[in-house]
Amino acid sequence: MTAAPAERGRTVVADRAVRRIAERAAAEADLGGRRARVTDGTATVQGGRADVRVDVLLPYPAALGETGERVRGRMADRVAELSGLTVRTATVRVQALAADRAAPP
Repeated sequence: MTAAPAERGRTVVADRAVRRIAERAAAEADLGGRRARVTDGTATVQGGRADVRVDVLLPYPAALGETGERVRGRMADRVAELSGLTVRTATVRVQALAADRAAPP
């Protein structure tokens, strides 16, 4: 005789944790050996969905559309992978183009 399984709890992922994942992922995006610098970020979690936004300084020169898409894609993928949430929106706001900065070794 087996007992019915108990009701399971749920895992809650805090907005702050999702924001930090998004910021780190954006900073890690591969931009051909260069990195974006994150200046700000926000995240809102409702149910199993997240809306994330980061503000970045991109290395100069940069193709804004392609570079922004790489940052956005990395951010959305890592947030979903590490939090288990569905990323509803992932927004990258380019604040400025900054002098080129090589990726750390």
